[in-house]
Amino acid sequence: MGNNRRNADPAEGSRDAIEHELQNRDEDNEASTSMSQAEENRSGAADEKEERVRRRAYEIWEREGGIQGDHERHWEQATSEIEEEERLGS
Repeated sequence: MGNNRRNADPAEGSRDAIEHELQNRDEDNEASTSMSQAEENRSGAADEKEERVRRRAYEIWEREGGIQGDHERHWEQATSEIEEEERLGS
């Protein structure tokens, strides 16, 4: 029954965990050296995609009842879904 509990610990399997991971990635991006215009354009597209993945992962987490400890699976599933949509041109 422990896996079916609502998330009591926001550090795992929750929006907070996903947000924390994204914040770390954002800080890493800010610390990087200056980029060429082409790199900046790719970065903007990557940021947009990352935001779409973030939202989709949270939707998956909510749909599955906010179960603790599945944030990595939710992120991977969201990434796969977004990439498939891009591939199909949706």
